[in-house]
Amino acid sequence: NDIEEWIRQCRLLENKETIPIPNWVEAEQFMLVRENEKYILGMINFRHNLNDYLAQFGGHIGYSVRPFERRKGYAKQMLKLCLEECRKQRLEKVLITCSVENVASRKTILACGGVFDKNVNDNGEILERYFIFL
Repeated sequence: NDIEEWIRQCRLLENKETIPIPNWVEAEQFMLVRENEKYILGMINFRHNLNDYLAQFGGHIGYSVRPFERRKGYAKQMLKLCLEECRKQRLEKVLITCSVENVASRKTILACGGVFDKNVNDNGEILERYFIFL
């Protein structure tokens, strides 16, 4: 509801010394914006390291695209750009998860080099785990 507060929280997460929420990890939030309209098409979050929960269920990267902007390749574009940021952080592999029901996310992950690891149960939701080797 408060975009300025959200941006402030995102900036605090960029440095491990200023993370405002216990058990959260250092992360960067990126947005894909249609500049001429100042319209956010999607967002992607890159977590620099993983806590126990993220190592099992969440992964390094989470992304979303506005419902009316889906099926246009934006998720794949964002993921490819985010993988470049992962390389800058010298990660050798990246964990990404998606719901077994999320066919579009699975296709995005596979198109960017994802290798299936296994399915896991996160409180009743079955997630697929993938690694992308950098």
